[in-house]
Amino acid sequence: MNKVRPIKDPDKLREIREGLASRTDWHGERMFLLFEIGINTGLRISDIIRLRKKHVCGEWIETVEQKTGKVTRIPLNVQLRQIIQDRCRDMEPDSLLFPSRMQTASGSQVERPMTRRNAYNDIRAIAEAYGLGDHIGCHTLRKTFGYWHYKKNKDLELLRQWFNHATQAVTRRYIGIDEDERKKSVSGFNPGGAVYQPRQPVSAGKPEQKSEQLEIKNADRSKQGKLWGERAQERRKNKS
Repeated sequence: MNKVRPIKDPDKLREIREGLASRTDWHGERMFLLFEIGINTGLRISDIIRLRKKHVCGEWIETVEQKTGKVTRIPLNVQLRQIIQDRCRDMEPDSLLFPSRMQTASGSQVERPMTRRNAYNDIRAIAEAYGLGDHIGCHTLRKTFGYWHYKKNKDLELLRQWFNHATQAVTRRYIGIDEDERKKSVSGFNPGGAVYQPRQPVSAGKPEQKSEQLEIKNADRSKQGKLWGERAQERRKNKS
């Protein structure tokens, strides 16, 4: 099973955000809003897909975490507030940000939150479109928030509390900081200072030598020994 990772490359992250922001179709706008809320708040996907406009129309997101049942209050940065205001301007306070309209047996439409599976499909579509590989899933957005929050603030305890992790070590592993530091630790690492010398490719021989060898191999078996001897004698003469 592939471990889900954050998006650590700032250029790739900017490319994705700009690309999604340029999409004007309904599905594209949904993906953009989902992505932006995820990487700017660190909310779990299960909580993001249940958000309504009334939860995000101020300076905070106020909701009840589905996993823990706890009330959570997360500040919204200026950029995210502008995005939400722009994308949700015409919504009613109780409107879902990410609705999935289900049709009942009677044919009527029932508005429900989009499923986690649909959210995963959207994130995988982003991963494939931008060449992110297989280590991308629903937790990527939450981990991306954590990674860049730590890079900016260098406050692991604050992030631990934000994610409600048991220890800072759990948080470090979760956002991939341990991987970064392990990789950095072997940069320039060379026990004993030994220098590896790449092996030189074995010479395939000069063209004229190849031609001689082919000529002898094609000769009658009874004459091959004599021919090899003559060629060797000629080479010795040439060297002297």
